[in-house]
Amino acid sequence: MSHSAPTTHTTHLPSPFPSAPSFNFHLTLLTSTLFIWAGSGPASDSEGPGSLPGGGIGLEESGAGEVEGEARGAGKRLEGEGVERRLAGDWAVAMPARGNIPVTATPLFRSGSTDIALPMSQRLAKKFPAHQVHLSLSLAPSLTQQSGSSIDPYASKILLVMEKKLGVWVGEVLAGEKGQ
Repeated sequence: MSHSAPTTHTTHLPSPFPSAPSFNFHLTLLTSTLFIWAGSGPASDSEGPGSLPGGGIGLEESGAGEVEGEARGAGKRLEGEGVERRLAGDWAVAMPARGNIPVTATPLFRSGSTDIALPMSQRLAKKFPAHQVHLSLSLAPSLTQQSGSSIDPYASKILLVMEKKLGVWVGEVLAGEKGQ
């Protein structure tokens, strides 16, 4: 698969559960490389736009462009709508498996003690073996904290839903690019 120029895609995932944050995804697609940014936003009504009947979550395609509030520079902070956003707050890169060698990954930047991007980037590289995966996460502290009073008891479920929807969306984008 050969691209003459990079392409960018963005989408929004409404809150998977009541009072859970919504998510924004940004994908920059290069030849054999995926640069993915996933950030949490404010909580939204799970029955709002983009939701499926029965509480399922759909993805809204917002076209090419940049995610609102995306920062330029590692660790740069933006404040907006009560949610702190960081580019490269948790950033990892994963190389696809070759032969008997498993997927390898390394963290490039971590803002705390958690390392959510590393295993998630490995799983995405396994799912999309033709691509190197750079994954930058900008998630609400309630989703990334290991302990404390503000930890979300459903954080692991929310992150699982986010990762599954991210994988589906990236697959759809890659299929669309391949069809062009």
